[in-house]
Amino acid sequence: MKRVLTGLILGAMGFSLAACGGGKTESKAAGDSASLSGSAKGFGGDVTVTLTKKDGKIIEAKIEGANETDNVGKAAIPKLQEQIVKANGADIDGVSGATVTSNAVKEAVKQALGEASPESSPAETKAEEKKESSASSESKAEEAGGELRIGEAYASAHGEKSFAQAVAVVKGDTVLAAYVDEYQFLPKESAKGVPNADGGLAEGYTGDVVLASKRENSDYYSGLMKEKAQATGTISGGYDAIQSFAAGKTIEELEKLSSEDNAVDAVSGATLKDTAKYLAAIVEAAKNAKGNPGVSFEGDPSGLKLKFMLGAAHGDKCFSTAAVLTDGDKVVLSYLDELQFMPKDSASGVPNSDKKLGENYAEGQVLASKRVNAEYYSGLMKEKAQATKRIDEGYDAIQKAADGKTVTEIDSMAGEEKADAVSGATLKDSANYLKLIEEAAES
Repeated sequence: MKRVLTGLILGAMGFSLAACGGGKTESKAAGDSASLSGSAKGFGGDVTVTLTKKDGKIIEAKIEGANETDNVGKAAIPKLQEQIVKANGADIDGVSGATVTSNAVKEAVKQALGEASPESSPAETKAEEKKESSASSESKAEEAGGELRIGEAYASAHGEKSFAQAVAVVKGDTVLAAYVDEYQFLPKESAKGVPNADGGLAEGYTGDVVLASKRENSDYYSGLMKEKAQATGTISGGYDAIQSFAAGKTIEELEKLSSEDNAVDAVSGATLKDTAKYLAAIVEAAKNAKGNPGVSFEGDPSGLKLKFMLGAAHGDKCFSTAAVLTDGDKVVLSYLDELQFMPKDSASGVPNSDKKLGENYAEGQVLASKRVNAEYYSGLMKEKAQATKRIDEGYDAIQKAADGKTVTEIDSMAGEEKADAVSGATLKDSANYLKLIEEAAES
């Protein structure tokens, strides 16, 4: 990783020239600004951070990540730049939903400031590779007892009229389970809308349509596929085939296949022409999962099941999503998010919000993930309800309370009078979120 210290070099040159000239000696290094840069691997490629530092403080941070996901990694860049300046270094919170990009930015800042570990020489690298090879049996044993992590990602997988939501559970670099669904505006008289599609959520879009899950409307949507493209399978069957294929593969294996045009031929049972893009969404979710807290699991992984549920945990202007990994009647891992229409000039919309999907949005609105827009939404919570914690911190506290519990134990916690049982959660609807996790686990 290259570190560039342009300002310091120029300052040193100024000092040397003044000294050689025999006139007044003046060092400009103390008062001049310095430009430092570093880079690290992001989701789509290198992420470069350039810092402007003056008198020991970072006064400006510029991030370049041309290959990061438009509505996730790239959308997080302005917030990450602000966080770097505020923290005066790499000790930043990052942006929820853009974990891979956030971690890359942190590492790039450390590189720029000279805080990262130095790169190994070729000889050291070969020695390390040899050491790892000789200890392969130990590595496998360690991986078997590793932690499980869960993450999600939003992507544009099929055309411009819909967006995909992918969830992945990982153990090390291996995907243990995955889940895919897509949302699209469908005719109101033919499709079932997401929760609150008949409530305040509907104020965010126009026309005789409802925002709908393709999975929940598989019969209707599969009929369209058959009529327009002579499809022989169902949309839900296509998703299931892709999920089954992803389970047990490494992130690297899936990422490689997601870049190939013939990915659909490699996935047994898959008939969706955009199979590669669905795999790419799972890869992004898996990478995001690696940046999330993990839980230990020593049981038989073959008994684990990843389940998903839509609900209305908070008011009628949004809908909630709960992904739950179960082992029998126990919740091993859970993950919450919510989607709501937010002002276009303040929030980052889901993928394709600036394309055909957005043609149904009400003027000035975008459909947005509360996790991806945690900073903006948490500001509203603080302003309107004097909230003391961020929305994503609330979700995380509820997840932590549910993880490791049986369905019966979660049901007991979900009583309205026992909302305080969730340590660290300040969301008034904590009981509703717990109930949604419970329902997902039982589905």
